[in-house]
Parts: sequence; structure tokens; C-alpha cells
Amino acid sequence: MATTYTKGRLYKLKIVDLHPDPKQARKYMDPIALNELTASIQKHGVLTPIQFRQNEEAALFIVAGHRRTQAAGKAGLTEIPGTYTAGDTRLQGFVENVQRENLLPIDEAEEMSSIMTEYSLNQTQLAESLGKGQSSVSETLTLNRLPVDIRDACRTNPNIPKMELLKIAKIKEESSMRRKFETYMATAAKAGQPTARKPRLSVQRALITKTDELGGEFMKASWREWSEDDQNDLANALKGIRNRANDLLADMNRFPEGEEEPEQPRNNNLT
Repeated sequence: MATTYTKGRLYKLKIVDLHPDPKQARKYMDPIALNELTASIQKHGVLTPIQFRQNEEAALFIVAGHRRTQAAGKAGLTEIPGTYTAGDTRLQGFVENVQRENLLPIDEAEEMSSIMTEYSLNQTQLAESLGKGQSSVSETLTLNRLPVDIRDACRTNPNIPKMELLKIAKIKEESSMRRKFETYMATAAKAGQPTARKPRLSVQRALITKTDELGGEFMKASWREWSEDDQNDLANALKGIRNRANDLLADMNRFPEGEEEPEQPRNNNLT
């Protein structure tokens, strides 16, 4: 039997039971910001409940809090706090995203246009619903003039300033828009400005990556060609690493059952 939810009441929800809203405004999640939110949730938990709704088949959909839900899952949580909401959840979820979660300019512009059509709103009415100035809404909507290929390029690139996109969107011809966009991207690259953000590794993943890379360096080392002093220094360094690794493995309880420490590697004349 489906659970009956009360509007405004706080619930603990299983993350696996939550579905993303198919009409959500957010099309792209910045991996760096998502990793930072995941780290925050690992340390502090989910401080702001998500909002969810229930459809006629009793399935649960996220109205606001898609990033929080995904980050909570990445942080290892199986449940997340949420408040039930009903009624006009489309506009409600968009307002939440605009106010809290920093939508990309392109996503914001497209969702504004979609909501205006769905609810038969003019720019002034939409601005009032969002708590924004009419001029701000009008300016954002200008971005919908950009060709689809430019908009798609901007979805995965949060570093392109909105003001640059507005300048391009105000050009009359699409071919000129593309040339202007390509010129900006080339200039930004030459100036050393990032045209795409690479995901920043967590402390944990960074250490794991460095450890893997170090193992690869050991395999490639042509130590037989080294001087005896260098071989001795390398051997001492390896022994130190082995001892620290054994201590860490012991703390993690990662040795095979009944074995207090791993087998010592053969000498291979590296002494």
C-alpha cells in the first residue's frame, strides 16, 4: 500500500526510491561543485531537506534538491531528509534552483521560456513569480537566441561568463554568433583561461591516484643501471614505504585472515 504523505512534513526518504524530475531545469551538474557538496555532506550531513512529490502511481520525484540527492548518494548515504509538496511543483522547483543552486545561464534561459509557455505568463508575471526584475528576466531570455550548438557547448562549460554569452546572443546573424563564440573560446585559451573545468579529486582519491602512479614508477625504474649508492638509497626508501604501508594495512584490518603482515618480497639483489 502506498504511503500517504502530508504537505510540509519532514520525512526520511530512501535515495533509491527517488526519481529525478523529468522536467527539472538543471541539465548539467558541475563535477567540481558536486564533489565539494559531497565532501560537505560527508562531514556535516544533509543540512537542507529536499522537496519531493508523489505521482498517481505513488512514485516519488525530486522537486528541488537534485544535487543534494546525488551528492548524498556519492557520500555513501542511503537516506535523505525531504519535505512533501504538492500542487504547482514545476514553478516551485525552478524558483528553488534559481535561488539556491546556481543554474547555468543556458539552462535558466530555456526553463524560463518553457515556463512562460506552459503557464501563459508574460515576462513581468514571470519576474514576479521568480522575485527578479523584469529587465533581468528579459536579458536572460535573450540567450535563447543562441544557436543550439553554442548552447550545447555551454552546458558542460560553466566558465563561460554570462555577459559574454549575452554579447553574442545580441548579434543578428547565427553565422556571426558562431564566429564570435569561436573567437572568444580561442582568445580565452590563449590567455590561459580555462575553457572547461576538470573535476577536482577528493583528498582520498588524490592519495589513491598518487599511490597507483608511484607503483607504476617503481615498475619502470631501471635501477640495475644505477650506482650502488642510489640503489641503497632506493632500497631504504622502499623499506620505509613498506613499513608504513604495513602499519596502515594493519590499522585497516586488510591482511588475510591469520596473517599479521604480508609476505616480504624477494630481495632481487636490491639491497
